[in-house]
Amino acid sequence: MSELGQHLKETREQKNISLDDLQRTTKIQKRYLSAIEEGQYDRLPGQFYARAFIKTYAETIGLDPEELFDQFKHELPNPRQETVQVPTRSKRSNVARPKKRSKSQPVLTTLLTIVILAIIAVGAIIIIQNNSAKDGAEQPDNSSNVEGEFLQSEEDDDNEVPENNQSDDSEESSEEEPEPEPDPIDLTFKETQGITSYYELSGASFDDIRIEMIGSSYIDIKNGLGKTLYMSNEGEDIEFDYSEEEELIFNFGRSIDVELYVHDQLVEFPSDSIHQKVHITVIENEE
Repeated sequence: MSELGQHLKETREQKNISLDDLQRTTKIQKRYLSAIEEGQYDRLPGQFYARAFIKTYAETIGLDPEELFDQFKHELPNPRQETVQVPTRSKRSNVARPKKRSKSQPVLTTLLTIVILAIIAVGAIIIIQNNSAKDGAEQPDNSSNVEGEFLQSEEDDDNEVPENNQSDDSEESSEEEPEPEPDPIDLTFKETQGITSYYELSGASFDDIRIEMIGSSYIDIKNGLGKTLYMSNEGEDIEFDYSEEEELIFNFGRSIDVELYVHDQLVEFPSDSIHQKVHITVIENEE
């Protein structure tokens, strides 16, 4: 057993935290936690994940990971020597690829809309002019029959039985019913258990998730089945579309350097702990 693993294990046992408890809190498999305590880092998914797992382990039992990394740096694996474990930016996360926000996109969209509207307007003017020209050319000259038609129309009017006026009914039936208003988007805080805060989202899906970075923090996102959708140590703003998921769990190593937005609503971190988790579940609105 390594000195680092022995130190982590002794601290965990002093606080009466079992490996099963640690697994439920960190979402790291028990066999990986045992490998960290025994110093067998080759049993972990990779050297990059080894440092991330050790950092999460230390934060969960109340230790400062930066001090540990400095004190036991001779034991820690060097992630720079491993180049095949971390996927490139273009291949990262087949489930949901982060969308970088572009400041020029709204301007381009506005210009494109104006051009399309101008083309439609010009086309409408041309069609109206062509129809007017055809109507003027095809209209016959019936001036010689005006008097006879006028006399005939008077006779027809005397014999004609007036019809019921149904214009009002037809106008009412032709009016379209107003479209129902969409359900309001509501993100409701439910409770906090340990370092995990629970929320419920109604009136929307996870199609608009945004994380803004103030500093640098370890981040991972899992779905309700425990599948990792995203993991990073980078300090860049990111957006996600997880509209197919009904449950998301966000894990932030340094919550003070992170702002989480769901449909432009800022998610509060009720706990005082630096390491925090946010568990959000999509629910249906009651009729």
